[in-house]
Amino acid sequence: MTQQQSRLSKILAILAVGTLVTLPNAAKANTTAPSVANGATLFASNCASCHGSNGAGGMKFGSAVAADLQAPGLEKTYHGSDKLILRAIMLAKDEDGDRLDQPMPAWKGKLTEAQAKDIIAYLHTLHS
Repeated sequence: MTQQQSRLSKILAILAVGTLVTLPNAAKANTTAPSVANGATLFASNCASCHGSNGAGGMKFGSAVAADLQAPGLEKTYHGSDKLILRAIMLAKDEDGDRLDQPMPAWKGKLTEAQAKDIIAYLHTLHS
């Protein structure tokens, strides 16, 4: 083997190892970022009937009042945590883990987590 072939073999071996090392990171990079546009569509079809088209809430259902989902109030209520907002959507649990007022449904099984994250991305665009 010539010195040039030996160097080429070493380079190829380094590239092969580098590819194996970066595969898990490449898989993470392929995860889809939440879609504000999809979130807007999902919000309009699933949430706006109670929370209003602009997310301002205020609609009364017996003694319950639909929450204002506009920023910055939403972020303040949920301590700036999208995980807590996700739990509110999927499990109908408030920032403390207590059941949200009826008629807020738990959307788990009706929406996927990715769809809920799209809605959250959209909610962050709503401002009071």
